Amino acid sequence: MRSNIRRYSWELLLVVLIVLAGIWSSFLSPYFLDPVNLLSSAGFFVIFALMAFGLFPIILQGEIDISLASTLAVGSVLLGRFSQLGIPLAVALPLVLVICGLLGALNGVLVAVVGLPSLAVTLGTMGAYRGIAYLFAGDAGVTGIPPSYVSLGSTWVGIVPMTVVLALVVGVVFAVLTVATRFGRNSYAIGNNASASRMAGLSVSASRVGAYTLAGVASGLAGYVWLAQYQSARGDNADGSILFVLTAVVLGGVSIKGGSGRALGVFLAIVLLGTIQIGMKLANVSGTSQTLVIGALLVCSIGVPRVIDIVRKKIAASRPAVGVEPDVVREEAVH
Repeated sequence: MRSNIRRYSWELLLVVLIVLAGIWSSFLSPYFLDPVNLLSSAGFFVIFALMAFGLFPIILQGEIDISLASTLAVGSVLLGRFSQLGIPLAVALPLVLVICGLLGALNGVLVAVVGLPSLAVTLGTMGAYRGIAYLFAGDAGVTGIPPSYVSLGSTWVGIVPMTVVLALVVGVVFAVLTVATRFGRNSYAIGNNASASRMAGLSVSASRVGAYTLAGVASGLAGYVWLAQYQSARGDNADGSILFVLTAVVLGGVSIKGGSGRALGVFLAIVLLGTIQIGMKLANVSGTSQTLVIGALLVCSIGVPRVIDIVRKKIAASRPAVGVEPDVVREEAVH
């Protein structure tokens, strides 16, 4: 029992913070705790959740991808154009997911096979993919989307939006992938030590390309949700959202250096950030200030674990070795 509490201590902390954020938000508005209002508001964070789940395995392997929002834009714009051509959603959606997966795979090849730094690669493709989205969207964007393409945004399962159900299913899929498959075990090993993983016979390049491909597919799915919710697509869709997505992954307990973290933590971080952002909107906090808060949370989520690790190492170093008398340790320290 105690070991499980220690193992999931970060997730338990997130739950406590969610409760505190919920109490704060409920004081700002009596309608905050209304179940329908809560679930309806949750639908707006599904897009971020899908991208965060996609980014999770990449960071788990010690890499990064800041082009996900641009991939989303490509996916939403292409779906919009396909809808105008009369292509059925059952054909258009798989095609778009394949295209977005290939965009992710290109990132993976440049990082894992060519050996380029992931930050530099995805910074470049962020601009390139965004340019592709603008090229297909045009100045006016894509509007007049047929009902079959946008019905997901207005479909509910009881009192739960269908988009929320979709995000939960995707979250479970990524949780299973990282816990119960060879890909997941390899991802943890690569994140801890890529060189040792290669020496052990693991296919580091294939795992990294796979992670980037999955992220591309998840971003394409997020593009579909965007189109369904907003019934239009533009080249600037989700521009600037990578800050929220990256914060959710790192705040969820996934080490920015790789090798540790769980999908459950990412999910809880999305809930926490969503609760905080809804509360700030109820308090009429400006968009600029909201961005400041999210950025500060990103810095804290990176810095706090580092500080805790340093403190633990200092405490461990100050303790005498097992079987050695404290006086002997002090005497050795003097000499």
